[in-house]
Amino acid sequence: MTIAVMAALGGIAAYLANRNIAVFSDGVRPVYQSYFNNETDRKTLFASSFALSIGLIFTFGLPISVTGGIIIAHTVFLACDIIGTFFKDDRKGIFLSALTGAVFGVILLVLMQGIFYVFSLMPVQFTGDLSEINNLVVVLFCVFPALAAAYQTNTRNGLLVLALTILVRQLTAVYGKFSIGSADIALDADSTALFFAIIAMVFVALVTSKKSGASAGEAFAVFGKNIDRIKKNILLLALSGGIAALATTLLLVAEGPASMAFTAEGRYSEAALAALARCIGFIPLVMTTAIISGVYSPSGTKALYVPAILFINLGIIGIVGSFLTGALIMVIEVLLLGFIAKGLDRFPGMKELGDNTRTAMGKILDIALLIGGMMAANAIAPTIGYIWVIGLFYLNQNSKKPLPGMAIGPIGAISMGLIVNILHLARLFP
Repeated sequence: MTIAVMAALGGIAAYLANRNIAVFSDGVRPVYQSYFNNETDRKTLFASSFALSIGLIFTFGLPISVTGGIIIAHTVFLACDIIGTFFKDDRKGIFLSALTGAVFGVILLVLMQGIFYVFSLMPVQFTGDLSEINNLVVVLFCVFPALAAAYQTNTRNGLLVLALTILVRQLTAVYGKFSIGSADIALDADSTALFFAIIAMVFVALVTSKKSGASAGEAFAVFGKNIDRIKKNILLLALSGGIAALATTLLLVAEGPASMAFTAEGRYSEAALAALARCIGFIPLVMTTAIISGVYSPSGTKALYVPAILFINLGIIGIVGSFLTGALIMVIEVLLLGFIAKGLDRFPGMKELGDNTRTAMGKILDIALLIGGMMAANAIAPTIGYIWVIGLFYLNQNSKKPLPGMAIGPIGAISMGLIVNILHLARLFP
């Protein structure tokens, strides 16, 4: 079943990219408008997709997937963007792109299993230490709403949200255990703090948001054809959403680094909250680029990941429910596309919140994964692990083509594990 689902996920994603219906990369989506107007050709479209996606696949998607044991969705979808745009959008190209995407999905699944098998054969075992990378993500993720609130307004409001988040966490840790009848209930301090912080962040955005003086109807009227184009493909997008949700429920893919970290620990409520936070951050970006281009995302605004995570370990009910819910969410998103876009235009504060949320999450993940990578590398090789990761971090900053900041920690820890095995063979490491 896992092979079939991964094949279906890769196949539908590559098919949608080839048919110019949906791509995962937010940077590639606006390029399609020029392609539809015959201002650029297929080769240019492929070159844009390849240039914007290939680096993220190898420096972000794969390393983080290895550290958590679950494939980050970016790894699948970005690669399928490249596959779909590589082939011509004719009958032959449609078939080849779908087939290649399906084969890639299966190969990626086998590759992940193969990597861990190879690691298990090494004389110095280090895969258990890689879990250290995600530990700080779990702890520090509740900080991003305070940072987003500071970006949205000022540092004072951000500090207030941060202080209240810590207070809520401590109150929950101390008083969050109680009994109702014969049932013992224990609230999780981290998830409660994260939930509160997200509400506080949205509250700040609503309070500071002022209605735009421009007419939303006029602003988006020119893009009416693009919205209609997306709506025509609503069934295919529903299928894509259902498969993406199903793959998440089966623990084949994860929405992002934060939700993956929680999911890997079996903390599904926190994982769902992390996915919800990412959804809030991406709604403005996905909706805006979709309206401008007439091309949607194979996983929409990422809202489908929230219920998909909560369906984990619910057996056949979870499998069926996840697929149907994911498909339904995609349908609702597409039908509300124009309405949501107008709302974002009318309330620029909420639109800015999306940008600030993505920036804040990126900052927190950068530092959490870096320090987590240092801790993992040090667990693998005391002292030299710290030296290796911090050295990579600053050397990367000096590079002409630096890697994404959040990739350094995972890459440093994994490479440290490989290095100590080489040193062991050379009798330089016990």
